[in-house]
Amino acid sequence: MIILFFVLNFVISWFNAWAVGRSWAESKHVGGWPHFMNWMGAIMAASGFTWCFLVLIGLGVHATGYLSEEYLKGFYELGYVVIIVPVLGSGLAITIDAWAHFWKKRTLGNGAVATYDTFAQVYNTYQAVEALPGISKHLGALFDVDDDDDAKAKVVMLMVVLVVLAAAAGIFLTVLIVRSTARNHALEAMYDAPEPERIRHRQSRKYA
Repeated sequence: MIILFFVLNFVISWFNAWAVGRSWAESKHVGGWPHFMNWMGAIMAASGFTWCFLVLIGLGVHATGYLSEEYLKGFYELGYVVIIVPVLGSGLAITIDAWAHFWKKRTLGNGAVATYDTFAQVYNTYQAVEALPGISKHLGALFDVDDDDDAKAKVVMLMVVLVVLAAAAGIFLTVLIVRSTARNHALEAMYDAPEPERIRHRQSRKYA
């Protein structure tokens, strides 16, 4: 089950990053709300990739014996805290945007998207409200390190570094996909353009 959820999350995150890259140049040129929503999609993709890296790193480090069950739990809890804030923030913006689209164009597809986004946002918010108090208590106990307990301090530091590493990897992969897709989309648009426009584009690149 965890493998299926991992693959699904990775695929959705990849699609989100790809979709952001396809419209990045246009939304950046227009600015305003469209570009803001592109940023929200990128944040959601990075959060999804971060979760995937958290799973892989946690399992790998636990298998080597560097993190016990208790600290593995703390590692995933800390990763959840890092992810949930941007997920809820970007999810709220995406939900508002979905309902705005449905209000402007009331189709079955737009209604289904808005309903799904609302369900996901409510579910994620409910899960966060339920989980965060217990997570805060457990993480507080783990981070309560005595000055003379060097071994515990090193494990806690390792836990924090690994979470930062997972987040950095998620952001890096998102940026890589967005930039690659935006570049490829720009090339597709150039070659689909009429011949005079392609000539002007090549000349502008040559003499810029």
